[in-house]
Parts: sequence; C-alpha cells; structure tokens
Amino acid sequence: PFLFQRASPLNYVTRANNHISFFVSWGAIDDVVHPAAQSHRLLNALKRAEFFVRTCVVEAPHFWLSEPLDEPGSFSGFLAPRLLRFLNERL
Repeated sequence: PFLFQRASPLNYVTRANNHISFFVSWGAIDDVVHPAAQSHRLLNALKRAEFFVRTCVVEAPHFWLSEPLDEPGSFSGFLAPRLLRFLNERL
C-alpha cells in the first residue's frame, strides 16, 4: 500500500506543477475500473490546483482504445477528434 500510494499521480498534483495541461478520459461503463472514482479524484485534484484540464467521458467498457479511429460509431472515433483538438490547442 505504501508504494502504491507513493506512485499515485495524486501526490504530484500541486499548484507548483500546474503549468501542464491534462486531457482525462474514461469509459463510463468500465467494468474493471468501476466506478470512475479514480478519474474523478484526479480531475478534482487537478481543478483544485488550477491545472488546465479537459475531459472526455466515453460510453464505453474497459480497453476500448484499440478500436479503429476511422470506424463510424466507434468509441475511439468519438474520442479522437476531441483529443486532437486538445493537442492542437495546448501544444
């Protein structure tokens, strides 16, 4: 438990580091990381420390990022344009 706690990104969310931008995404019907409490804890910590953060909640189960980006209606196809917009704005 100590090493897990020490490795958690939550330990590094401080105002001193808030010059980094974050894109946080998760699957709303993920049956492995359920509920999405981990994502919400990270998101709330980033907001409290005044990071620039964007989210994208995908109505998807676990391990959905392997789908083709150009497949109509795919979970990855839903995420891709949002992620690209974030990268174009923040890089």
